[in-house]
Amino acid sequence: MIAGALTTAVVLFGLVVSFIVPSGSWFELPGAAGLALPVVVGVAAAGAIATVGHNVPAIPQATPAETATARGVAGFRSSFFIRLAFAEVPALVGLAAVFIAETPSMIPYLIGGAVSLVLLGLYVFPTRASVQRIERKLDRDGGRSRLAEAFGFRSVPGAGYTGSATVH
Repeated sequence: MIAGALTTAVVLFGLVVSFIVPSGSWFELPGAAGLALPVVVGVAAAGAIATVGHNVPAIPQATPAETATARGVAGFRSSFFIRLAFAEVPALVGLAAVFIAETPSMIPYLIGGAVSLVLLGLYVFPTRASVQRIERKLDRDGGRSRLAEAFGFRSVPGAGYTGSATVH
């Protein structure tokens, strides 16, 4: 729900920008800063998500099942908010670039908003792939978080944990 709400916010900010920028100059080129700033920040945000956004502490092998699952969900939650914050930055920078660009234009926000929407879709929404990616990181020391199961997905060997049994 949170990811959906913030994705909607990106779209609504675009609507707000359309009221701020005069309609005759919506698609005028905003100058180098207006074009480059959202792109550079978007690339940096993607890099930050890839390097920092999936870091979670491993669950030790001897951890009881309930504790392991609780730690797994907490780890996912904290990494989710980190990824979410980084994914929103390009849209916010695009919004700021609208005001600092040489020529008023919607283009900086459209670039930043589009980058944010892509990052949200790829890295933030709790899809089977993103949940299993975090589950692999949680289970790397032999613990068994059962994170995919907590999200309603089935864990499979090699895709969701490092244990030896398949959970059905």
